[in-house]
Amino acid sequence: MSGILWLASFPKSGNTWLRIFIENLFRNSVEPVSINDLGVVRYGDMMGPLYEQLAGKPLDQLNDAEIHALRGPLQKSWASQPETAIAKTHNALMLHEGAPLIHLEHTAGAVYVVRNVYDVTVSYADHYRLGLDDAVEAMTSDLQTTKTSKAAVFQILGTWTDHYRSWHAVENFEPLTLKYESMARSPVKAFGSFMRYLGVPKDPERLKRAIRNSSFSVVAGQEKKTGFRERVHQSQKFFRTGGVGGYRRVLSEDHVKRLTERHYDLLLELGYISKSGTPRI
Repeated sequence: MSGILWLASFPKSGNTWLRIFIENLFRNSVEPVSINDLGVVRYGDMMGPLYEQLAGKPLDQLNDAEIHALRGPLQKSWASQPETAIAKTHNALMLHEGAPLIHLEHTAGAVYVVRNVYDVTVSYADHYRLGLDDAVEAMTSDLQTTKTSKAAVFQILGTWTDHYRSWHAVENFEPLTLKYESMARSPVKAFGSFMRYLGVPKDPERLKRAIRNSSFSVVAGQEKKTGFRERVHQSQKFFRTGGVGGYRRVLSEDHVKRLTERHYDLLLELGYISKSGTPRI
C-alpha cells in the first residue's frame, strides 16, 4: 500500500526502540544493526533538513508559520512513493493555526506507542535536563510544545492524555496501539502484533532475532561504544534505563499524586492505575 505509516508517540515513550526493532526485522541479519545506521524509517516530521530541501533555504531562515505550511507538501511527497513510507512523529493529531499537523489524506495507517506517564516524566526530565519538579509541572500543564532548533522543527504535543486521545478519536481511523510495558515484558506478543499489522509473514525465529537484536542491553551497549547521533539534547545518554516502574525510585509521592490526578481517566482506562488511583506499574 502507498501512503504514510506513522510511528506516533509522546516523547520518551519507545518510538526509537520500535524503529530499531523495525530495522532489525526488515534487514533480518544475524548481528544487530547499528543504531547509527537506521534507514528503513527514513522520514520524521521533525527532521529539519527535509524542510530545508523543500523550501530551498536554511531552517534558520524559516519562521514557524512557513515551516508549518510545508508539512502538507512534505507529507504528500512521502506518500507518493511506490511503497509505504514509514515516518516518525511526536505531533498530536490535531490542527495548528487552522491546518493539520498530520495530513490524513496522505496517511495509510499508524502505530501508536504509549508509556505510563510516570516513567515518561522521569525520562523526559533527563532528556531535556529538567528538574523533577519542572518535569512534573510540564507533564501536568495544558499544552506542551517543542521549539524549532538546528536539529528539529517545532512539534505540538498537547498533554500526555490529549496526545493519546488525539490519535484515537478519529472516525474510521484505528491505529495499532502498543504499550511500552508490553514491549518490555511480553515482547513476542507485542512485536508480533506489529508484524501482523504490517502484513509480514509469520516467522517466529525472525521475530525473536529482531527482538534480541533491538533489546535495551544491545542498543545501550552500542551507544556506550559508538555514541548515538540522534542524541541531540543534553542528556548524558539516550538509552538511559529502559525499564518499567523505575519512577518509583525517583518521583516523590506528591509527584505521583499530581500526575495521577491530572491524567486519572486515561491512566485508569489503560490499566496503569486502580480506581483508587494506586499505580499498578
